[in-house]
Amino acid sequence: MVIGLLTTLLACGSAWAQLTPKSDAPVEQKAPKAVSGTPMRLCTGGVGNNYHRVGVALKEALDGTIAVEVVETQGSWENLELLDRKPPRCDAIIAQEDAYALQQFERPESSLTIDRLATLYPEHVHLLCNRSAKGESLGDLDPRETRILVNSYGSGSFITWRLFSTLNKAYKSFRVVESGVDEGLLQLRNDRYPTCFFFVSGLGGRTLNTAHQTLGDRVRLMSVVDRALHRPVGRDKRQIYAPSTITQKVYPRLLSGDLDTQSVDAALFVSPTWKSRHPQAAKKLAQALLPLLERLEKEFP
Repeated sequence: MVIGLLTTLLACGSAWAQLTPKSDAPVEQKAPKAVSGTPMRLCTGGVGNNYHRVGVALKEALDGTIAVEVVETQGSWENLELLDRKPPRCDAIIAQEDAYALQQFERPESSLTIDRLATLYPEHVHLLCNRSAKGESLGDLDPRETRILVNSYGSGSFITWRLFSTLNKAYKSFRVVESGVDEGLLQLRNDRYPTCFFFVSGLGGRTLNTAHQTLGDRVRLMSVVDRALHRPVGRDKRQIYAPSTITQKVYPRLLSGDLDTQSVDAALFVSPTWKSRHPQAAKKLAQALLPLLERLEKEFP
């Protein structure tokens, strides 16, 4: 009987030893608790697009504090539409600043309000013209002869041209044709018709680099200088466009010298409703933006 009792005790001790972790075993580290139980839905752009890249970088910067859902979209205009839905499909968006201004012009009945949290980086107006287009600037072009190719509806370039035409009615005289990016570049190869491709992006982006490498001897960039574009617009009467310079070293085959043009900010907008519901998450978002913006300044001059 004694032997049986000892056997039972030894078996129990062995089982307990298996259940009890050893003192030198690694202790599992718990992830930091997120301050917001609900993900922040951040509407950006297409995969590979700068907006989407910035959204992914922001998600990584907030890892462990805010669960960011990066939503792929067609860009600025769709982002505003998704935020204006009932209920909204986004809590924050990345968009060109002129998109919000244009939305106020074209949809005065909309009650959409958003907080502009930060400027992310500048985007520049590129007016890329073939050899048949005469002049050195947008103001030199003859609207009766020159076609202006603009990226498809809802794109940043479409938005900028639309607001340009609101600020300066003379631009409405041009024959404007919607065109995809690659199709637009192909049409510039045809020198029979004066044609310019109007495109808004950060410096050295894929589209302009493609034009520089493949069309450099057939096209050139023209300047865009117009004080009418600097008029304050929107409910808060802000100047949206600012003079900027593209240096020759950025596109040496497309420029014979430095070029004067216009720039518009790519900005992060946040829903006031989301901010009021998640005040601690809003603070963490602002904290994460500071080092990220320093990085973006180096990437997008």
